[in-house]
Amino acid sequence: MIHACRLAGLAVAVLLFAAGHSDSQAASVGVCNPAAAEALTGKNRISDRSAKRLTGATIVRQIRPGQGVTMDYRRERVTIETDPRTRKIVRAFCG
Repeated sequence: MIHACRLAGLAVAVLLFAAGHSDSQAASVGVCNPAAAEALTGKNRISDRSAKRLTGATIVRQIRPGQGVTMDYRRERVTIETDPRTRKIVRAFCG
């Protein structure tokens, strides 16, 4: 009887761990990687598709220096600030 209870407890623990593990993985899908975003600084302007692939973001906002934008934080968004004259990325960040 004690052996059966231990096995049942172990099975429940494994199931809870597996459920929690898959939730944490699913939550990170589509989240912008800050280090990857910052690494874009100094590079030539890139397409939205490339920005998504490189940063993991699902939303891309391309702006000019000094352009007004909303300040809402979106963890799935990368904002890329590009100099229109040089076409170089001067700043890129998540949010």
